[in-house]
Amino acid sequence: MIKIGTKKDLYKISHLPMNVRTAICEDVQILDEYYGENRNIDTDMGGFVVICDSNEELNICNFNKNTDIFEVFQEICPYTRKHYISGTERNIIIYERM
Repeated sequence: MIKIGTKKDLYKISHLPMNVRTAICEDVQILDEYYGENRNIDTDMGGFVVICDSNEELNICNFNKNTDIFEVFQEICPYTRKHYISGTERNIIIYERM
């Protein structure tokens, strides 16, 4: 599991396909714009992006990808993108390898 909170974390995804990196960069840019690029992604409002395998167990506090319902679904091969709104101001965007 890779967790990306702000633009300064984007170095963690340099190995991913360009189309996936572009989509993640856009998501992170929106989160930074609306919630601040100096936020603590674990305690402040805003949220984060997670990149994982489809069968990988995620360790995210107060979230379960098997029971929570996503708001948006998109295929960005070889990943699926699921956007969850967890609570009032917490966005969790999961890129799951198909």
